[in-house]
Amino acid sequence: MIAAPILAAVALAASSQVVAKIPTGGQPCGIAEAAGSVWVTDAQGARLLRIDPVTNKVVGTSSVDASPCELHEALGSLWVVTQSGRVDRVDPATGSLVARVAVGTVSYDLAFGFGSVWVTNREGRTVQRISPATNRVTKTLRFPGGGKPAGIAFSRGGLWIGDDVGTAVYRLDASRLRWARVPTKQLASSWVAASPGAVWASNTASNTVTRIDTARRRATTTIKVCASPVNLEVVGGDVWVPCDRGNALARISIRTRKLVETVRMPAPAVVAAGAGDVWASAFESGQVWRLRAG
Repeated sequence: MIAAPILAAVALAASSQVVAKIPTGGQPCGIAEAAGSVWVTDAQGARLLRIDPVTNKVVGTSSVDASPCELHEALGSLWVVTQSGRVDRVDPATGSLVARVAVGTVSYDLAFGFGSVWVTNREGRTVQRISPATNRVTKTLRFPGGGKPAGIAFSRGGLWIGDDVGTAVYRLDASRLRWARVPTKQLASSWVAASPGAVWASNTASNTVTRIDTARRRATTTIKVCASPVNLEVVGGDVWVPCDRGNALARISIRTRKLVETVRMPAPAVVAAGAGDVWASAFESGQVWRLRAG
């Protein structure tokens, strides 16, 4: 297989405006939009914070299990991935806990697809399928190749899962439960995000992002970004990439497959869409930044 070309980290003309820097009083991690609010997990305080996007202020808090981070909306619920052995299901209308689902060891990420919720367990080296009807794990799958599953995204009938210690992304056929390995030839292809026809993988130890063609199941382009890219996300026509050791948020154009902007911010952890803007958590500084793409 021909290796995907690596494009240099030269940002093109683009400029995003920082709309707000919202203090949380903790360590903000995951972000999701639901019920007219932007929700953020506080890993330090075991809390779920509700932010009003009109005032850009925290207007409510809810208690969740310890060490919460990744957060996603699905089926009208918020699903909180904690690293303490549970996924918490929360009603965004009230902020109240609906269910606590026992999962594997040090869970990292979650995605919805094929009528189920799927969670990666990094230290347990498993991927689990959760039934939203019963709030129970219905299947536990061993992650292949001795790797450690990290980010997960659903695209083209399959779950695409990053390997935190490997040089590939794995595709799990959601109906047949069969694995396929897609090499990136980059170190620690940990986190993934989906756009039409593609999956994007942040290669944490290589300081790059790789685009994978989901139809051909092969890497097509690798782009240099900043140091230690992590929980990337597709927002609008761009891929936004937090670099937690690079103190920067990189922006890649889906259309041109090039780095178009680098926003300097302290140790960003997670990025997500909300209220028409881009939201990024700065774990160490305790802030959530709201940006408007220019």
